[in-house]
Amino acid sequence: MTSRAAAYAYHSIRITLHQVPFVVFTIALPVGMYLLFSMMFGDMGEGAARAGIMVNMAAYGGLGAAVTAGAQIQEDLRTGFLRQLMVAGLTPRGFLIGSLAAASAIVLPALVAVFLTGAVTGVDATPGRMIAAIGVLWAGLLPAILIGLVLGMFLRGSAASAGSVVVMMLMAIAGGLWMPLEMFPGWMQSLGQGLPTFWMSRWGAWALGGPQAPAIGLLVVGIWVAALALTVLLGMRRSRGGSRR
Repeated sequence: MTSRAAAYAYHSIRITLHQVPFVVFTIALPVGMYLLFSMMFGDMGEGAARAGIMVNMAAYGGLGAAVTAGAQIQEDLRTGFLRQLMVAGLTPRGFLIGSLAAASAIVLPALVAVFLTGAVTGVDATPGRMIAAIGVLWAGLLPAILIGLVLGMFLRGSAASAGSVVVMMLMAIAGGLWMPLEMFPGWMQSLGQGLPTFWMSRWGAWALGGPQAPAIGLLVVGIWVAALALTVLLGMRRSRGGSRR
């Protein structure tokens, strides 16, 4: 990572973590939802349901953190900070690397908080499997970070924040994080299997010792990542070109 990309990553992390509503929304809310759902349904399957709830609520918290952190770019565009960095030599690639590094660091506390709560409340999994599941979810959040960047780059003002909330909710619900995908109509199940959130949940459950996730999930997530990363780079080049005029 270049010095300019590192400086942008540090700036994004510092600004985002100073927002109290962000911390509450991405850490306290998923932990609270895990505790609620665990109390209601955790004993199903002789307690196995508790692990699934933990994975899904951690994924939900990480999803919110990822999309919101990515949308931070809108504030940087509004204040002119990003334009200053571009004039100083921040490249589209450096911007993408710095943004991904910052958002990846920001989502980690949300994942760890839910998993620690799960460990304390009786989720039956070894520490090694817990760490593996956190790592899988962490990697699986890459498309969500890129979605946040796209929203922040192409939407203006409050539309970026509103768009991030709408997208987060749709991806969480349609991806089966709040309730099993099997409860939805067939067309919604097909739609959900095309979302990265669905595969995050499957991979997290697999890391905890559940059934193996089909390899097609890697293809689905890979397509999302490639398309979104290209969109971010094109948007950054457009912004950079505008800053030179």
